[in-house]
Amino acid sequence: MTRGIIIVGVAGLLVGVLVDFLWWGIPSRRIQDDLRALQGQQVAAEVAREQLKRTEDELRNERERRSRLEVIVSEGQK
Repeated sequence: MTRGIIIVGVAGLLVGVLVDFLWWGIPSRRIQDDLRALQGQQVAAEVAREQLKRTEDELRNERERRSRLEVIVSEGQK
């Protein structure tokens, strides 16, 4: 009788551990996947931000160059 109770108890414990793993393990894995995806998006956003800054710098340089050329051209017209 006690042997049967021990076997049922151990089996119940194993089933409980398995259910606990499935209950908490799968959402945990999903959260980790979401975190990896967000980290990838963060890297992509940083790359885009760097590209935007580079483009803004190029545009500023071109505007300065154009302004200097307009000064040179206007001096030539006087």
